[in-house]
Formats: sequence, structure tokens, C-alpha cells
Amino acid sequence: MTLCALLLLALLPFLLGGRNTPEGSVPAYDVVLTVRPDGTVHVREAFTFDYARPQTHGLVRGVRERDGDRVYRMRGLTVTSTTNAPVDVQVEEFLHDLHIVIGEGRTASGRHTYVLDYDLLDVFTPVPGRDEFVWELLDPGWPVPVVEAAVRIEGPAAFAAGCLAGASDQVTPCARRQAGPAAVEFHQSDLRPHEGVKIRAAFPEGVLDPAEPRYAPPHTAFTPWGWTALLLALPVALVARYRTPVWLRRTLLGLGTCTVLWDLLVETVPGGLGRIAVGDPLLGGLGLLLLGALAARPPTLRRG
Repeated sequence: MTLCALLLLALLPFLLGGRNTPEGSVPAYDVVLTVRPDGTVHVREAFTFDYARPQTHGLVRGVRERDGDRVYRMRGLTVTSTTNAPVDVQVEEFLHDLHIVIGEGRTASGRHTYVLDYDLLDVFTPVPGRDEFVWELLDPGWPVPVVEAAVRIEGPAAFAAGCLAGASDQVTPCARRQAGPAAVEFHQSDLRPHEGVKIRAAFPEGVLDPAEPRYAPPHTAFTPWGWTALLLALPVALVARYRTPVWLRRTLLGLGTCTVLWDLLVETVPGGLGRIAVGDPLLGGLGLLLLGALAARPPTLRRG
């Protein structure tokens, strides 16, 4: 039963599937990233979406919330439309992303323009001599083509910047234009579905006062001690087999089940499925379950 539960948790993201963007294309995507002295990045996205057919399932924009063990925050989201499109907003967590669902339950068709404003927090990484900001603007990649994409980065002082466009296995530098002493613009045409734009901005050390990076517990944190406890459970169970009282066997099974469930849920319940983290308690719980399952009473033979 425990193994089946683990398998179900592994398959749950694929069974749920998350939100899907409607069919269509993005003729224009423009974003301005304004870096503030405290390290907060204000994002203003303005894009046009051309719906292939009328739909009511809502337009979906994904914003990365976790990358590996690194976690980010978004705040102050507002959504407007210059073409009077439905802009009812829902924000949903799905694994490592935040899904911004726009216009759920209301019909949208044709070509509409949307403007999103929000702040990104905890996105700067201190490295020797500089504070660095790396971000996937279309992450995890829209499943629709983007005809024209433009990015402008503004900061409180001069900075180094770069931009790459395309898929992870094939990227190309974006066209670049210096827009001032503390601003730079990038441009990319004809992005295919699931291709993105990745930018980097590095400010000299001391220019910004960003918050320390935030990290979540790793998804798996097994140590040799945990594996040793699990492996030792098998020979112990074989030695104790047929010699264990029923009450002790039930206690082992109960403790093992509680330990496994606790390790699976302690981070998942408050943080969502994307925060699931397991470690040695899971292995120890599996060891207790193994002991309880194998240390059974001998079978009773019936005379007949």
C-alpha cells in the first residue's frame, strides 16, 4: 500500500495535467523589468493574444515559483485589458509554477491585449563582485508561437546584461540595443511554441541591497544512515519472523505508516505538491513496515 501511495504521488502531476493555454498565437509580447535598489523587480507585461476560436477556459500565464531548491515570490499582481477582454484573475499553484488564469468562465475570442503588473522578490543571487538576476520570461514556455518579443531592463545604475532565446537545446542571442546608461533592450522574432526568452542582469556589488536567496528543502534528502536502517530491516525481520507477538507486529505497521505519511505530508500540506520533500524518515518508516510485514505469525495448519 505504501509503494502504491508513492507511485500515485509521482504520477499525480501528470494525472492532474495543470492548466492549458487556449489555442492561438501571440503577435506581440513586450515586457519591462524595473530593478529597484532593494532588489525587487517590477514586471510589466503587455501582450496581445489572438484566439484561434472562442473559449471560456481562461488564458494561462505561468510564473516560475521554484527552480531546483531555490524559491521565489510574486506579489501585487494586477491584470487589465486595453481591449476590454475578461480579466477575472485566479492564481493557482501547480508544482514549481504559479498559474495566472485570466478570464476563467467568460467567453473570449479574436485578438485581445492584456497588461500584467507584479513584483518579483528574492530573485537576486550574490556572486563574487556582483548581484545577479537570471530569469525565464516565458517560463515554462507558452505552447503557442510568439511573433515578436521585446524586453527592456532598467536599473538604478549601469549593469551588464544578456539575453538568449529558443529552446533549452538550441538557443540564440537576442538582438540588443543600449537604451541609456542604466537601460538595455532586447528583441527576438518568431519564437516557436515552448520556446522562451532568458535574460541575465548583473549589477556591481554594493549597488543593490537585495534580500538573501530563499531555499526550500530538497525533494529527496536521503543519507547513508537512512539506507542503512532500511537495509538492516530485512535481516532483522527474517530473524524475528514467527517470533513476534501480534501486538508488536501491529505497532510496527502503525508506526511505519505514520512515519511515511508524516514525511510525505509535512512539507506538502503547507506548501503544495511542488514542496514535497522526503528523507530518512521515509526510509525508516519503510523499514518499520518491512519488519511488521515479514515478522508474521506462522501459518496455522488445519487437519482435514
